[in-house]
Amino acid sequence: MGKLKIGDEVIWRGSWGSDAPKRAKVEAIEITGGGKYGVLVDEVEWSKVRDRNITVDLDNGHWAYASQISRNILCNGKTN
Repeated sequence: MGKLKIGDEVIWRGSWGSDAPKRAKVEAIEITGGGKYGVLVDEVEWSKVRDRNITVDLDNGHWAYASQISRNILCNGKTN
């Protein structure tokens, strides 16, 4: 299924997922398991990117729960 990595471009929805989708790059990934704090990693399997299992810091100055991001499908048909 692939991995989410630092530097990947994702589709982010602000306001807890209710805003219009925007592109953003991942600057940090933290596996939290739903808790407040977790472990910083460079990559994580996309299958684990769900709910509040991870948080990401984005290049737009925001952070997001896994539920607020999705893969960005590029023009050439490949995904991050």
